[in-house]
Amino acid sequence: MPILLDQTPAKSHLPNSATLADALAWAAAKLPPGRIITKIELDGEALEGPALTSARHLPFAERTLALTTHSQKDLALTTIGKLAALIEWLAPQHKAAAALLEKGNPNQALEQLAQIFSAWQQIQSAYSGLAKLLNLTLKDLRVQHLTGEHVMNEFCAQLTEMQTALQNHDLVLLADILQYEMDGAIANWMSLLESTLALVEPPVAV
Repeated sequence: MPILLDQTPAKSHLPNSATLADALAWAAAKLPPGRIITKIELDGEALEGPALTSARHLPFAERTLALTTHSQKDLALTTIGKLAALIEWLAPQHKAAAALLEKGNPNQALEQLAQIFSAWQQIQSAYSGLAKLLNLTLKDLRVQHLTGEHVMNEFCAQLTEMQTALQNHDLVLLADILQYEMDGAIANWMSLLESTLALVEPPVAV
């Protein structure tokens, strides 16, 4: 059962009856601190999601397992940077959508809102993955005078409020939320990222 760790052959001495889960556990134990497995390929085919789940308990005998690893810190820093850039891009989009509603262009506004909701869903999903990567408990993360859990709950309530206004065709309320409430949400998210960054890369004391 050939195993490649970052393209380098590794001798595992696992029995022929070993499963993919056994091989992954062996490989994870061999990794230096701070590195994690980010890609799993079996006979050149990438495994993820349901395919990985179904394959974990199957014996893989002479099949070739290739594992790619990355620094946990580098992955976290890259994710934080991408999230910050996407949030900065979103910042003016809320007021732009509100202006379209106020000018009587609901169709254009709704198209922009669809992009806004999609972007926020991506941000929430990516941050959830980041928190899992860092084994981070949001209720214990201090974000200025709040906690990470409070920031997330407050933001989810704002999104729900916007979706309800949209469903009720209350475009005036929707415009008000976009115009006056989302700046606070943006500020809270940036503070959340700053607090997370401080955990990943603590500031150097001067």
